[in-house]
Amino acid sequence: MQRSSAEQISEPAIDGKFGAIRQISRIVRFSLFTHARFMVAILLAAIASAAMFAGILTVMDKRPPVALAAAAAPPRILPQAAAKGDRLPPPVLAQAVPVAKVLESQADGSTEKFAYHQVKIGANKEAQARVSAGHAAAFAQRFPPLSTDPFQSILTEKPAKPKTTAMPVALASLGEERILVRGTPVNVSTAKVQPAPAVEQVVALPAQDGDIGSLLAAANMSSDDRTALQTALTADNRQSPERIELLLEKAPRKDVPERLLMARLFRHDSPPSDLARDDGGILQQVSNPRQFERLAHDAHMATADTVSPDTSTDDRALAAEKEFPAAMQQLEKLNVPAHMAGQILGLAKENGIKLTDAALLDQSVELVFRTNEKGDSEPVAVTFNMKDKTKRFYHYRAAPGNKAEFFDEDGQSASKTLMKNPVPNGRLGDGFAWRTHPILKVRKHHNGVDYAAPFGSPILAAGDGEVVLISSESGYGKYVRIKHDGGFFTTYSHISRTPPSLKVGQRVSQGQVIAYIGSTGLSTGPHLYYELRIGDKYYDPTATPLPAGTDLEGTRLSDFRKQISHVENIENYIGARIATAFAPRDDGQVHTAIH
Repeated sequence: MQRSSAEQISEPAIDGKFGAIRQISRIVRFSLFTHARFMVAILLAAIASAAMFAGILTVMDKRPPVALAAAAAPPRILPQAAAKGDRLPPPVLAQAVPVAKVLESQADGSTEKFAYHQVKIGANKEAQARVSAGHAAAFAQRFPPLSTDPFQSILTEKPAKPKTTAMPVALASLGEERILVRGTPVNVSTAKVQPAPAVEQVVALPAQDGDIGSLLAAANMSSDDRTALQTALTADNRQSPERIELLLEKAPRKDVPERLLMARLFRHDSPPSDLARDDGGILQQVSNPRQFERLAHDAHMATADTVSPDTSTDDRALAAEKEFPAAMQQLEKLNVPAHMAGQILGLAKENGIKLTDAALLDQSVELVFRTNEKGDSEPVAVTFNMKDKTKRFYHYRAAPGNKAEFFDEDGQSASKTLMKNPVPNGRLGDGFAWRTHPILKVRKHHNGVDYAAPFGSPILAAGDGEVVLISSESGYGKYVRIKHDGGFFTTYSHISRTPPSLKVGQRVSQGQVIAYIGSTGLSTGPHLYYELRIGDKYYDPTATPLPAGTDLEGTRLSDFRKQISHVENIENYIGARIATAFAPRDDGQVHTAIH
């Protein structure tokens, strides 16, 4: 059967009891009702295809607009001048420790090289101004005030004298007024970069003409360099220099002499003169100071190489750390050895100067100390800047056998105060007060203090002075009396004996053994009766702080004043090095490393 507009369907049928199967056919005609779902699917597929095709055509039809370039005048903005303000303050280096290496003659005739360090703690403005005076001067030189035409000041430079040379224009015009043109091509030849040699700057400060040879001998130069420098100094008919600055190329080892590069001589009657070696090894005077200054910039004098590595502490340092922790911490941050920091803070306390945390906000401490090549450090000068006054002390050894101590500017000792207990193992008994005499049984004022100790215990001199009396009386028993430089007297009574070497008129130092505990005179047992007399009055030695060091006189005072001048010269030299550190280099940059 054929299927045209209808659908022929065959169905199986079972016929008969034997299950014979026969085919039965049924025809289903096409209609929207019978095929609705099929037609809807076809319609939706057609609509989706059409929509997709229309979207593609729409995207292809949209092209980005093309804007035509047109010349437009830039907006005109009127310049506005900023208000003129103060010049920027000079840069200040935080935690910078200026160091100067100095050749010095010693009291025994030898010479030695020291590294001098200058540090400051606190916040006193006047002290800061003195320390940074070189900063301000160098800053003003580096950044001079502008002329009436600031643009012309920037674009032009006016050196003193023109130079003619065959070098390229950019280098040859250094001596003429030049216009700085951005982008000017310059022929440059390239070479392998060589590391700059390590340079050391050393200064010699001769006190007299004969010191120059010995000072130069202390410098680690070869004999040829010393001979060349001595020849140059001899050939100059002018007076001997008061200061000689040496620039030495460091050797790879300490046992190898350093090579002399240049020398700068300072005299009262003329400006500094520079000496440099020519091809024949002879030192000749050079007229361009920039060569010396450039080498001085490159001098590697690191503070860490010269500060003493000693970190040991003593009782004084431990006491200062507990009482003045902020000041102690600031000094140690500046590489001041702990024992020296304790010594400085102890000096302040003995002279009534408070360095508490609050006090450091308004006052400051300036310290100059030196370190030898072995790494041993000692103080040189210390200044305490307070609100209403300034106290300055110098560390000085009054005699070769004496221990160095601090003196003020007038040569009076400041680091020793009168001992309250001259018996190291003594126990305080009756004090300075009214009492009933244990033997006389009368009420009487006790003009001194008693210290009980075992028989034969040593008794020390309470301060520097002169032995004026070794005698015996019924009340005192045996006694020793010392006159101190401040004009007061101390008496040590009831003693058993004195050292055989002790004589009247002998000079004694604080802590020296002058007697031994006894029980002579009106005494109830072994003890010391310690008495202090100022003029005709008696005072409590345990409650009267008095300077007990040596006051300098005569030749010692003259020598002390020479040392003050020497220290001031070193401080001026360090200040000049600070100014040089901020001077402009050849590359136009400001050098800011202080060594």
